[in-house]
Amino acid sequence: MPKEALYKTFISRMKSASDAGMYLEASWYAYAVLEDRLVSLLQNSGGVGEKAGGANGKPIKMMGPKLKELSRRAKKDALLKENFEHDKLNSWKESRNNLMHAMGDATMPIDDIDATAKKLAEDGQKLLRDYAAACRRLKKHRDKVAV
Repeated sequence: MPKEALYKTFISRMKSASDAGMYLEASWYAYAVLEDRLVSLLQNSGGVGEKAGGANGKPIKMMGPKLKELSRRAKKDALLKENFEHDKLNSWKESRNNLMHAMGDATMPIDDIDATAKKLAEDGQKLLRDYAAACRRLKKHRDKVAV
């Protein structure tokens, strides 16, 4: 399946899972597509390999390091800065991590897990729309602006 079709499937499944109240599943689909959007931002602002912050020429794998690298680049790249919002996505990432750890060590009551998962899915879907639009703008205008 081509990548574009795969991500359309993820987005469709994310919406269906959210509509069905399966918020953890919806948030995982959002996470997968958000990771892809971060890769697109990296590609359109200097690349994804060693020179782009990855070790040994390998792409940056985790969301946190991707966000950190994009924040570093945004300081020197006005177009990226205009199209990259670090704080909301970083906060979402931390919420996702905290929820997974709380579930793993049973430190959160089930009602709180459910409420947190619902918010995570809703926020992830909004971030996904925001980042998809940002990637389109960055790609469209990159050749018009010097880095």
